[in-house]
Amino acid sequence: MRVKEAPNIALGILRDATRLDPTGIEIGFGVRCAIGVAIPLAAGVVSGHPLDGVAAAIGALPVGFASRQGVYRTGAAAALLTATGVAFSAFVGALFGGNAAASVAVAAVWGFAYGVLASLGPTATVVGVNSVVTLAIFGQFHDGVAQAAERAACVFAGGALQTLLLVSIWPLARFRREREVLAAAYRTLAEYAGHFPTLLRAPETQTFAQLSATLDDPQPFGSRGEIAAFEALLAEAERVRATLAALASDRYLLDVRGAREPAEALGRLGTASAAVLAEIALALAEARAPVAADGTWTAFDAPIAALEAARADPGVERSRGDAEALLGQLRSAWRAATTPAETVETGRPGARAPRMLRPSAIRESITTLRANLSLGSGFARHGIRLAAVLGVATFAAHALPLHRAYWIALTAALVLRNDFQSTFTRGTARILGTLAGAVVASSVAALVRPYPATLLVLAVAFAFFAYVVFNVNYALFTVAITGYVIFLLALGGLPEHVALADRVDETLIGGALALCAYALWPTWERALVPERLADLLEKQRRYAALVLQAYVDPATADEAAIRSAQTASWLARSSAETSVDRMLAEPVRPRALTVRAALGVLAASRRFGIAALGLHARLSRARPVATSRLRTLATEIDDSFEILEDALRRHADPAPLPDLRDAQIALVKRMGETHRNDATSLDADTDLMVDSINTIAHVLHRLRTAGDGNGSAPPDA
Repeated sequence: MRVKEAPNIALGILRDATRLDPTGIEIGFGVRCAIGVAIPLAAGVVSGHPLDGVAAAIGALPVGFASRQGVYRTGAAAALLTATGVAFSAFVGALFGGNAAASVAVAAVWGFAYGVLASLGPTATVVGVNSVVTLAIFGQFHDGVAQAAERAACVFAGGALQTLLLVSIWPLARFRREREVLAAAYRTLAEYAGHFPTLLRAPETQTFAQLSATLDDPQPFGSRGEIAAFEALLAEAERVRATLAALASDRYLLDVRGAREPAEALGRLGTASAAVLAEIALALAEARAPVAADGTWTAFDAPIAALEAARADPGVERSRGDAEALLGQLRSAWRAATTPAETVETGRPGARAPRMLRPSAIRESITTLRANLSLGSGFARHGIRLAAVLGVATFAAHALPLHRAYWIALTAALVLRNDFQSTFTRGTARILGTLAGAVVASSVAALVRPYPATLLVLAVAFAFFAYVVFNVNYALFTVAITGYVIFLLALGGLPEHVALADRVDETLIGGALALCAYALWPTWERALVPERLADLLEKQRRYAALVLQAYVDPATADEAAIRSAQTASWLARSSAETSVDRMLAEPVRPRALTVRAALGVLAASRRFGIAALGLHARLSRARPVATSRLRTLATEIDDSFEILEDALRRHADPAPLPDLRDAQIALVKRMGETHRNDATSLDADTDLMVDSINTIAHVLHRLRTAGDGNGSAPPDA
């Protein structure tokens, strides 16, 4: 392997740590969560028990962030799980805080559990990290069972209050979350339609995965008709997405053939579609009905007429059918955005419990945890690393002559992540933010009289700022949290200047400890990329198999299963692309699967995805065709994917694939003899599928025979 240049790595980390995203500012979220922090603090001051108020505020703060992990019921569940986790951690921390050996052991157990729990997803990660942080905070106390239980009860009460505030705004929200994600999806479609690519690419998938998750957790106070209207908008968005991808594929093929006029007609069709989709997106964002401008719908007449004139060409005839289908889908989406219907047929299953709240989710979680309890799991290795770091940090808290040394463990838990980029970016941002926050807090403290009411206002103000900028920049968030903690502890009786000095020193120690631990025992994303890509191919294989089976026998088509498989492939693609991006940021070059090879597999899988999407878009017009030949090709595609998945997982040369090209040519020949109008569609899309699979096999085979040109040695060198 080859190490990248250190200066470039350092500059990249610093750039990521200081990058701002103004679109992440959330004033309303900040106000609601800050109220949840202010109430227990005010109650503690008024009742003469400020420490109880501080404990409740410690529980309320992370629960506010945890509520963003879901929508309605899923968000409330994430909030309550976090409240329970931090309350239990507060109890254990306060109970064992006076015993150094017990504190170190508990911290190590919590660290390992946090690392493995992260395998269950973002919600479990939030519960884990906040539980570890709370354990560190309350480890400073030396309580008996009764007093530890009292502190834990205050922490849970603060978290429960924050959850109650979350639920209380549901009737007032009036589908804000649904409108936001739907508007984002239609905006994405508008951008895609307005720029039909000359090279093949499918519409963006991450927004649609988020959209499906949002509408799978419907507004508890919404009427059936209102929820059905949003379901209809989702269903039409998915249909439009598939048809746009099919038309983009059509234009690409027409360009290749030199059919200039039909290709230009498709370009104009895309421009007209973009105007409709953009207006739907704007109307959803503004909670109003879409308004048609002059020429909104007549803009479709000319391109469709041009396609009609050239319909003698089988390829153009297919495009004409797609264009007419798109126009119908756009009109249907426009109607759904105009007037919510009392009953809408969406083709999607009715509202049910979100996935994380179903009984089967517990069984799946247990299975996942068992699978990750081995050294072969990156989550288990990260858990061991966390256990070691938190154990050392907790020992330091007892051994070093520092006033509040638990901040070492707290900082280490927040900085140490499972990948290089996040660990070093967050570490840099946290150190910079802590130093800046200390300066800001000390300056504010010097300007005001530290009365309890003043400290309360300052603590709430910094908490509000933390919520508002959480998605803007982690360093800014750390500035806010630093000020919040300093004034919160001052409200509990610790002088601001003492908290300030401790916060700076111990954050530097904790951050350095986390970064050194990762440097000594890193978990490189390059080792995980092959598995992520194999998972992507597996999900694409299942999606394509269902679509092709529907062509073999349309009567057996299961649209719900197809859409579920499609969503799974979206999530797998997002995970694979994120993994490859992380690999690109690592300071060492991979060997088992080089950067260029990973990008090649991703590119080929995108081409396969657009072909499957094109077939899916035309499924409503499908009829049984060349059944035996299509079944043969579908089986060979399935077998080929299994071979490629196995090669990726074993880091091995793929076994010889079935002769896909011969099977595809035989299918097209038979189709031309029996169903000429359907032959063109299957010809183009199955050709692209076969080409994509063969490209992936070529990329993986080349890895075993020579370097891929990015400066890496062959993997067996």
